[in-house]
Parts: sequence; structure tokens; C-alpha cells
Amino acid sequence: MEDEFSGELVCLRCGAVAGILPYRGPEWRAYGDGDRLRRERAGAPLTPLIHDLGLSTPSPVERGLRGWEERRLVMILSEIYRLSTSMGLPRAVAETGALLLRRLRSRLAEYSREVNMLPIALLHLSSRVHGLPIGAGDLAEVAGLDPASIRSLSMRLANALGVKVLESVEACIARFIGALRLPGEVEKHACRICELAIKAGLSQGRSRRALAAAAVYIAARSLGYRVSQRRVAGLAKISLTTLRRRVGEMGRLCAETAL
Repeated sequence: MEDEFSGELVCLRCGAVAGILPYRGPEWRAYGDGDRLRRERAGAPLTPLIHDLGLSTPSPVERGLRGWEERRLVMILSEIYRLSTSMGLPRAVAETGALLLRRLRSRLAEYSREVNMLPIALLHLSSRVHGLPIGAGDLAEVAGLDPASIRSLSMRLANALGVKVLESVEACIARFIGALRLPGEVEKHACRICELAIKAGLSQGRSRRALAAAAVYIAARSLGYRVSQRRVAGLAKISLTTLRRRVGEMGRLCAETAL
């Protein structure tokens, strides 16, 4: 066995030292975390959130960015990181948004008039790729932009990049259940209702967020938990009329199937 702490090759049967291992560590000593960070020559892992993937070497003289394209790329990547951090989004969402931006890099000039909206639209598209129940309204509150414009640009980006996404009903249900502080049995029953509704074709041309909200409301009421339609509609960011229509459709389906 190689004992790297003592630098010896030891026999596992008798414990005899069979040889000495060459030292594979650094040739310098560090007497603290700050000293170690200053002396390390290997940088952080590659990340798409940095315009050069983190491959640049720090130098006393700051190298200027080459051209407007690189400067714009840096600006958008910085905004993606800032928005994702302020919203507490997973790092994978921000990195996926950065990767989508790199695929769009050769066509950035086409979105010159919407460059301020690109970061938030890329995050919206990335969250849908990861199946997170984050709507354009949630992002619009942080960015101070129009939700309809964010949704429209996100759809155009998805078509331009060939990204096909479908909002996860289960993720929406989990989010609503957590916000309403309902138990797991309600979530399980709501998932069964949604699965039945999708099989029956009720999801065609309808918002899956509205289906999830209606399923949560029906499941909670059927199991004896009191929830407000106004509260559920507010969480799903849909109108009361839309929620009541979905509740009526899915309620009739549950009655027919005795669910």
C-alpha cells in the first residue's frame, strides 16, 4: 500500500517497508490558506460563466478586451451571474444560460436592440431546460422588465437554438405544495390527477402551470385541507377565471374516473 503521508510503500501482510515513494506534492511550503492560494499555480476549474472559460492568466498589465463582441459577451455573462445569484438559482441554471449564449454568439448582432433583456431571457430558457417552475413573472420582478417580453424573447431564442423544452408539471406541483405548506399526500394525489388529465388530453393548448395549480387545489380539498383559490392562482400567476376553468374540467374527469 502506498502511504503518501509517510512517503513509504508498506506491505499489507507483514507491515514491512518495501520502499520509499517519490514526493508528488508542491516544492513550496504554505503556512495558511492565504499563503497557499498565493503560491498555487493551478487555477479554478473551467466555467462557461467567464468569457474565456477561466483560461486567462493574471498579469500586472490588464489586457484589453478585443472588440465589441467580447465586451458584450462579458456584460451579458456578468448579468446572468448577478441575476442567478440574487434569485438563488442553482449554478447549473446559470451555466446552462451561459452555454446557450455561446451557441448564440455568432448571431448576437440580431439581438442588439434587446441586449438588456438577453440575460433574463436566457435564464428563463435555462430554467425551463432544467424543469424548474420559474416563470417569466418571477424573473420580471427581479429584472424590472415586462414578463410578456421576456417570454416572447425566450421562445424566439428556443426556436433559434433548436431547444425544445416542456414545463415540468411535477416541479410546479412541488413548488405550490411547499408554498402552501401542505403534506406529501396532497402532492402525491395532485400528481395522480395531473397524470390522468394529461392522458385524457386536457393539457393540449393549456398552461401546465394552470393544470398543476388546479390539481393541487382539487387534491387539497378532496383530502380535507382548506386552501384559497385566490392564493393558488396567485402562486401560479394565473387568473381566477383560468383556475376555475381548469378546476371544473379536471373535477369532472376525477368524478368520471372515481379518483
